Amino acid sequence: MDIGSSLCRGAAEMAYRVIACTREMLPDALRVERSAMGDHCYLADVYDYFATTKGELSCVFDGERLVGIGKFTVLWDGSGWLETLRVEQEWQRRGVGRAIYERYMEQARGFGCDFVRMYTGVENVSSPALARVFGLELAQAFREYQTKDFVQGGGVDFSPVDSAHAWALLAPFAEAYHGYVNMNRTYYRLNEATARGLAEQGMVYEDGCGSAVVLGARFQADKGLHLALLGGDCEAGLRFALAEAARRGVPRLVCNFAREHEPLEALLCRSGFAHVGDFITMEADLRT
Repeated sequence: MDIGSSLCRGAAEMAYRVIACTREMLPDALRVERSAMGDHCYLADVYDYFATTKGELSCVFDGERLVGIGKFTVLWDGSGWLETLRVEQEWQRRGVGRAIYERYMEQARGFGCDFVRMYTGVENVSSPALARVFGLELAQAFREYQTKDFVQGGGVDFSPVDSAHAWALLAPFAEAYHGYVNMNRTYYRLNEATARGLAEQGMVYEDGCGSAVVLGARFQADKGLHLALLGGDCEAGLRFALAEAARRGVPRLVCNFAREHEPLEALLCRSGFAHVGDFITMEADLRT
């Protein structure tokens, strides 16, 4: 889909130009990310990956200066994921974020997305407020844990699952995760299309006795594996995930799950995982 460039007016009636990011713009996009995020930057690592996905990495210009970025991604089930929204500090609260959201929603309509979703930390006030302007409401709250200690892994045989059988394996465990699974803080609605997509990427495993593990990384696989789902014999699945993290030589194993999934949280705590933070995902149903 080529939607060209657009002009958006911010809160101060300032016109911004919003266009697709090119590689020539990347240094300025990285400058914006550093200004907004400090040391918590990843665009340089994922720019080439973003180029393979459906949806635009957008740049917002005030005159000739790049002051904001945002990525729209169409996920496996056709829903839109709103991510990597960054605004240079001096341009924050001046309508740049709104211009990015207008571009997001333009793409959602162009791609025919039934839903759009985003995530943010529970303590963030401005991001949910902006999302609500565009019709997004709270969908789910999540907790994130991680470990760098993989000594408890091993001794469990799990094998990759064919994509045609992935949903039948994962569906019984969807309720415990309130219908979402997470990779790199990307919240996928757990349905047949998502299960197939995960399996096609080699992220769905089974032990032959009905237990399931979803393990992998959407991007930055060298920086950590993400344990998106444990079902059935969760202790065996966790040992497999720890062993796989050790085998791949990654520095950490991350698990993000619905806050109400208390048995999983208890298992992670017993296994030496540390609480990282709490997050929410917001959603808009665009069918109505």
